[in-house]
Parts: sequence; C-alpha cells; structure tokens
Amino acid sequence: MSAGAVISQPGKGGEGMAMQPQGMAPGGPPMMSMPQVVVPAGLPPGLAYLANLDEIRIHQQMELLEVIVGWEKNNRYSICNTQEQQFMFAKEETDCLTRQCCGTARPFVMNITDNQGMNLIQLHRPFRCRGSCLWCCCLQEMEIQSPPGMVVGTVKEVWTCWIPKYRVYDATQQCIFTIVGDCCYCKCCVDVVFKVFDGDSEGQEIGQIVKHWGGCREMFGAANDFSIRLPPNMDLMKKALLFGATFLIDFNFFEYKGNN
Repeated sequence: MSAGAVISQPGKGGEGMAMQPQGMAPGGPPMMSMPQVVVPAGLPPGLAYLANLDEIRIHQQMELLEVIVGWEKNNRYSICNTQEQQFMFAKEETDCLTRQCCGTARPFVMNITDNQGMNLIQLHRPFRCRGSCLWCCCLQEMEIQSPPGMVVGTVKEVWTCWIPKYRVYDATQQCIFTIVGDCCYCKCCVDVVFKVFDGDSEGQEIGQIVKHWGGCREMFGAANDFSIRLPPNMDLMKKALLFGATFLIDFNFFEYKGNN
C-alpha cells in the first residue's frame, strides 16, 4: 500500500472518518493500532477496508418506477459493514435500450466506488442468451477488473441439470472458488444460501453468499439484499473476487424479470 493511502472507517451517513495511528486519544487512554493491511500490488488502496471484514452486506436500492411500470433502470447498491455503515457504492452503467430489450440477460458495466467516488472495482458482463437446464452453450460469465482496466479475475457459470453453480478464477485462470446454490433458489419466507468452497472441488466450505428474504418486496422484485460471509483473514484479492461474483448471481436468479 502506498504511503499516501488512507484507510477510512465509514461514519454516520456514509462519511469517512480517518483512522488515527496508535497513540493517545484526546482525553482518554492510548488507542489501539489498526492491523497493518497489505494491499496486493496493483489493487487500489481503497480496497484495504475489506481486509478485516468477515461479512459484507449488499443492499439494492429500490426503484419505484421499475416496480410500478416495469421500466428497467440501472441498478444501484449500497455496500455496508455489519453496522450498516456504507463504505462502497455500486452503480450499473447500461444504456436505456439495452435494459428494456434484454432484461436480466443484458450486458452491463458495474462501477464500484468508495464513499469519495474513487473507482475501486469494475464488473463487465457480456451478453449471453439465457439457457435452460438442457442447454450448456449459453452459460453466463463476468470479468472483474481492479482498478478499472486491469483484469484480476472472472466468474463463470458451470452447467448442471438442477443446481446453480459457478467457478471463480484469478488473473492466471486458476480456480480459487466454487459456488454452489440450492436446487430451489426461489424459496418463500426463507434466505437462499450459496455455499462457497475452496478451489475447484466441493470439499471445504469457507464461506457463504446469502440472499435474504425481503418480505413484501419479494412480490414485486423491487430490491435484493445479500450478505457475503467469509474468513476475516482471507486474502484481499480473493475477497474482492467473491464480492464481485455476488452481482452475477443477483442478475441471474433474483433480478426483477418484468421485461424478460
């Protein structure tokens, strides 16, 4: 991490509060030093806040126009910690015609920024026809860049007859995660869990991507909430890739299908 990089703790209303170094707090006892965070070469320093998190929460913002008239709008998401403090924001960039014609299968670019608007991650999803359990030629995929322009990994759907399955690859095309969902991902009144396994097997479960039941919003497909649960000591690059994979899962299974 560069000497000028600042790791900021989100404050009330999403405003950043700079973390102070070890020393004496005004009028109080000595402050604890923050664990040193090593950001892999090439990654934006702003990703350092992910390093010590064991849960990331993603909240899609409700778009009333989309719910009422079915007019597809660019998706927007707040990314928060367990105290519901926003530390990142994600916004889809897709033209109007593509959104209305392609629905949830649309190609998109998703820009993920910190609270100061600095670009940290960019997701690129190409257009793919939506297949079925009998089709293996229309599998979904997404490219993850951090910073924008530098490919750090990809997410690829794996063909199965019944269950959702994905593999996450790093920049060298080595499989680092396998994500497996339930055969029934449209359950009512319960959360839907996607298990995250280490490598290309389904042996050791190391985390979960949880799509939370949204109550009345589910009837309209208005907005989705996710939690990513992972070890706090997981490599920062791997956290960023798993975080990015969540957006492809959202579009494939839980996005509003009014225009499909």
